[in-house]
Amino acid sequence: MNAALRFRFRALAAAAAIATLTVAGLASTPGFAAVHDTGKGGSTRPGSHPSTTAKHGPRGYYLKFTKNWNHPDRSNLSLVHNGIPVKSYRAGSGVGVTDECRSEKGWLPNGTYQIKGHQTNRNSDIKGYAIQLSDKACRPKPEEKAITRGDLFIHSEMTKSGGRGSTEPTRWDGDTDYKSLGCIKLKPADIKDLFSRLNQAHWPKNLTLQVS
Repeated sequence: MNAALRFRFRALAAAAAIATLTVAGLASTPGFAAVHDTGKGGSTRPGSHPSTTAKHGPRGYYLKFTKNWNHPDRSNLSLVHNGIPVKSYRAGSGVGVTDECRSEKGWLPNGTYQIKGHQTNRNSDIKGYAIQLSDKACRPKPEEKAITRGDLFIHSEMTKSGGRGSTEPTRWDGDTDYKSLGCIKLKPADIKDLFSRLNQAHWPKNLTLQVS
């Protein structure tokens, strides 16, 4: 066999070997890394898309508060169902302080909260529509002491009847009203919309709030 024929034979054999490995899933093919690598230090099952395998949170309905570190009063509260946001609202917590251990100033601590109850006619310092949250211990900085933040709610700025009727206008002054002593605050129309959606979902018994 002359040199030209030997070279051609070896090339054909190498191509056949690569084809066999590719079919067996043992060799890289164009686009393989883009599909299988999440780009976040992890990977998904072969043949699956990262967005369909990502962990979004608990099943069923839950609330998720996402902090805005640059503008705490422009944070986000979402109603989520099976990992998919159903509706999101602008929300605030604290007075602009991003220290969760600053009582009555900092925003609420990260973590999971149980929903303890809800009402539409609360008549205390917090009035009208309110969702009560469980207490939560903060994560202190080295020079701080851990404290437990309590009396936490999702609420608005309104009258005890929810600001209904011409004689009881809703008291909402805009950006400044997103500030709180640590509670999550929504504007009146948004908290009413949230209540409406949770009413349709029959207020799940194990409803939680995820804060991050």
